[in-house]
Amino acid sequence: MAMGTTSRVVLNDEMQKAKTAFSEYRSKVEGLYGQLTDIVTNLVGTDFSGEAADGFKNFFDNNVATFFAKGEGALDQYLSMFDKDGEGLLDSIEKALTIGEGVDPSLGQNNNSIGGQQSN
Repeated sequence: MAMGTTSRVVLNDEMQKAKTAFSEYRSKVEGLYGQLTDIVTNLVGTDFSGEAADGFKNFFDNNVATFFAKGEGALDQYLSMFDKDGEGLLDSIEKALTIGEGVDPSLGQNNNSIGGQQSN
């Protein structure tokens, strides 16, 4: 955590790192799902046919594809929830660590008095 000029705890760097990591995660999951979809499409389209292939394709479409469906699938709903709630969570952390314009003054006093030693 970086300290600002008024001793305010600044979490912007950490918040940005969390947002970036989450965005990278989302991109990676979407990329892997795209690869999986290509593999299934090629498999069922060329080398795998019959009732078993039809059943597999139905399973994939009704379960896997539904889970990953952009905007409406369970995964996208979870990721969107973090996009929305994660911002509020990070703001709450910063507010909990700061009071008004700076760090709680008693924090320094408490740190100085640990072990019975008082520093001036």
